[in-house]
Amino acid sequence: MGRDKQKYTRFKYSEENLALALAAVKSGSMKLSDAARRFDVPKSTIHNKIKEKVPNIRKMGPAPVLSTAEEDRLQNWILSKAKLGFPMHPNEVKDAVQKILKTIGRINPFVDDRPGNKWLHLFLKRNPNISKRNTEIISKSRASVTESAIREWFSELRTFLENENILDMMNDGSRIFNADETGVRTCTKSGLVLAPKNYKNLYEIASGPEKESITVLCNYSASGIAAPPMVVFPYKRVPKELALTVPEGWAIGR
Repeated sequence: MGRDKQKYTRFKYSEENLALALAAVKSGSMKLSDAARRFDVPKSTIHNKIKEKVPNIRKMGPAPVLSTAEEDRLQNWILSKAKLGFPMHPNEVKDAVQKILKTIGRINPFVDDRPGNKWLHLFLKRNPNISKRNTEIISKSRASVTESAIREWFSELRTFLENENILDMMNDGSRIFNADETGVRTCTKSGLVLAPKNYKNLYEIASGPEKESITVLCNYSASGIAAPPMVVFPYKRVPKELALTVPEGWAIGR
């Protein structure tokens, strides 16, 4: 069975009548019920706005599915990701809202809690700081190989830390990490070995596939702390013997 959808009531009162009703109740010239009848504004609306449970300015039409505070957090998240070089696609925003609504269990008019293009259009209209833009796709290596690009990245990082009021973390070496990856070939390259003199054709039989290798990501802090490495094995399924030897606190995934 489908879930019952919430009915959304359109606000038929004007902002002017709402302001007059609030002023009358706050001044004591009218009781709340009298002001509601006089200015045709629901009593609950007047009560909530006097108690400052909701903002006084209310746009006509159905209320947004997310609250103003929730939309502000969503907007800041989208803008922050874009500044860090990871702009979100419209479908990613819809997926994020779907996850929020499923988590909090809020009733909404969407199919499977996932908003559509109309919601996205109205969301962008309510948050003009965000706009649809065409991006230029560049590789990570291209984005980081030039000196100017590296200096610009550090400049943007400093600005980001200042805006978040966490620039002081740069003085703490235990909070600064540098990671790098390397490949380890399981089929070793040729090199010096011990063998009979004057033996011209010397070969070593590889123990594994010709191009097999293991990728290791190492991560160290400026204070000398080594974080557990990430090791990528070329297996569709990790061998049981390997899984059993993983240290406590480590994780295995694929």
